[in-house]
Amino acid sequence: MSKHEVSEINWTGSENNFLDQPSVESFKNITMGRYGGSKSAGATKNEDGLLIWCDPNNDWEFVILLDAHSSSESAELIINTLTKEKENIFSILNRSIKHLFIDIESCILEFFKSENFVNACKKVSGETSCLICVRKSNFLWWFSVGDCMLFLFHADLLFWNQNMLNQRNFYEWIGKVNTFELEVPCYSSGRRELRTGFNNILMVTDGFLQNDQQVNTINNLFHGDDLSGNINSFVRGLHNDKTIDSTTLISWNVENIKSSSKPSDSQYG
Repeated sequence: MSKHEVSEINWTGSENNFLDQPSVESFKNITMGRYGGSKSAGATKNEDGLLIWCDPNNDWEFVILLDAHSSSESAELIINTLTKEKENIFSILNRSIKHLFIDIESCILEFFKSENFVNACKKVSGETSCLICVRKSNFLWWFSVGDCMLFLFHADLLFWNQNMLNQRNFYEWIGKVNTFELEVPCYSSGRRELRTGFNNILMVTDGFLQNDQQVNTINNLFHGDDLSGNINSFVRGLHNDKTIDSTTLISWNVENIKSSSKPSDSQYG
């Protein structure tokens, strides 16, 4: 596979901290919102990070969201480690959807459990939460360590007040304190079929939880046609309310033209 087929971007807060600077940028079909926190409220650094690979020809996105503490070193280690293995990861992502998610989970586990990676983690300052998300065709897979959040918005799901896919775990990290050094590595993963029509995928670090107003409006990011505008209003709200902790959002829309599962009776519409 030629490298030009896959578009890629990565960032950590050590490169650009976005302190007092709410930012919204588009990368291909993906919208990124970043805010490092309010200096006047006490924010001094941003330790979030992200890695995005997308290949429209093969109909997939591979996205990593990171929320480190103490330093950005653990986030940088994960980005650098997986970037070195990207050709192997790309080859998996281009496989049949039937086996892809089994293979990608095995691949990620192999990297994180490797002796070289575990030893490298011991040398960094601090640790990071890590959320990895893969969307291919009409399916979504995630791998979650720590407290980053993943949402899937669709009218069918909102009717049942169902939008959050993973559960935040407060005592899981990768880095100096390392989930993958345990005798039994702890993480969560899952898969979800996209509903027919427009689906919105949202990955977000937890800094916004300090702001009650923005917590109450997180569902509004899905409404309307202007995803970039919605995220811009969200991160500016964090700044206007002098939120201290950093928040990074990654969101994109997927139109699923395939029929999605429904029960044999009419209970769910």
